[in-house]
Amino acid sequence: MKKRNQRITALCIAVASVLSSASMVKAEDVSGGGASFPVKFLTPAIAEFNRTYNHNITYTSTGSGTGKSNFKSGTFKFAGTDSAVEPAKLPSFGWTYIPYVASAIAVAYRLDELKGVTLSLSPATINGIFGGTIDNWNHPSIAQDLKLNPTWANSKKKSDVKGASTLWQNVSRTSAKLTVSMLPATLKANKGKKIELINDATKKSVKTLTVGTKGAVNITFPVKAKDSFSVKVGGKTIAQYKQATVSLPDKSIQVVHRADTSGTTNNFCQYMKGAVNSDWGINDAFQSCVPGGTTRFGSRFVGQPQNAGVGNYVARTNGTISYLDVADASDPTRVAQGVRIANIRNAAGAYVPPTSEGYASHLGGGSQDDKGLISFNWKQTSNRTAYPLGAVTYGLCQTASDAKNKVVAQLFEWLIKDFGPKNAEALGYTPIVGAAATQGIALAKKCGAS
Repeated sequence: MKKRNQRITALCIAVASVLSSASMVKAEDVSGGGASFPVKFLTPAIAEFNRTYNHNITYTSTGSGTGKSNFKSGTFKFAGTDSAVEPAKLPSFGWTYIPYVASAIAVAYRLDELKGVTLSLSPATINGIFGGTIDNWNHPSIAQDLKLNPTWANSKKKSDVKGASTLWQNVSRTSAKLTVSMLPATLKANKGKKIELINDATKKSVKTLTVGTKGAVNITFPVKAKDSFSVKVGGKTIAQYKQATVSLPDKSIQVVHRADTSGTTNNFCQYMKGAVNSDWGINDAFQSCVPGGTTRFGSRFVGQPQNAGVGNYVARTNGTISYLDVADASDPTRVAQGVRIANIRNAAGAYVPPTSEGYASHLGGGSQDDKGLISFNWKQTSNRTAYPLGAVTYGLCQTASDAKNKVVAQLFEWLIKDFGPKNAEALGYTPIVGAAATQGIALAKKCGAS
């Protein structure tokens, strides 16, 4: 028995030694950087990946332009970019794109005079604001957009059910869609209870649902201008909606843009050129994308570094408007300071918010080349659910066979297959799915393979 125990002990020591050695061999320090657009997705993702696989991957947010330059020079082992690599920044070594996450781009603003009312903007109005021809908040084009898509405002400042929230979307002039969302703990606590949409004038239930296993449910229903509605969960009110009366202030518009080279800018300029005005340029620098440049507008146009810098400037400055990723635009601290996100009219004529679902619908109408680059289609005239403005973030990795590149391959494949589908939407992003995901995984496998 003693000998048997000794053999078992020796075996355990041997196994532990092998596992320890394997862990040490497996661990790699890998540095990358680039696009700031995916940072709120990548930060928790990389932390989890490092814990799970015992690596030390770091990512420095520099903007897409610097990311592409540092990848070419070898400063970054891998990079992130929201735009294609320009000829001048093409690496001399083997490399590939990997589309691994996407997100809508929000048109975010702070205009305290509206008292929280959500603006709706057409492509033509956005072109006028960011192209410098619409310079005041009470411009007739902004007023016309509000007339075409009236705002239904939630007067309930705080939900009576913690973790339950709502999102109102106008489907047409006479119908709306209400999304009721619950956090996992709230969903569990309220399972089996009633979700009620009540017309306040008639005191009658418009629609009644039962809380089940879905964290978000949609209710589509008819509306009239004078209607008001209450939303209840288990008899407790979580929201109260009525059509808001909007008075646009006589106030100058200050446009805030990326000061650094940015894939977010590149995608915004792509949208402006493709959906609105062919005079726009397409590159990573907003200052030169704008027809005629921005210098002629003086201090009315101001640049800030990275999405976080843009978001912070808008949050602390009334009368501003900008473009940035949804995660930064919807940051609770910035929302508390007065930042709001506009609805945008798509090619089908519907004004839609920048949801993960809406941007996924838009992406589904695009195409993908053999490099993995996704081309957008802004002319989806029958797709009323599409949110038309956003970006796909690509990983750039080396194909040369070495241990670090293989870790990069592992990271991006894991982001597409595992982390993204589980977490992207909750973090304000859109996961890569379907054929685009299949191709993304195939491209990831090229990292470190040659």
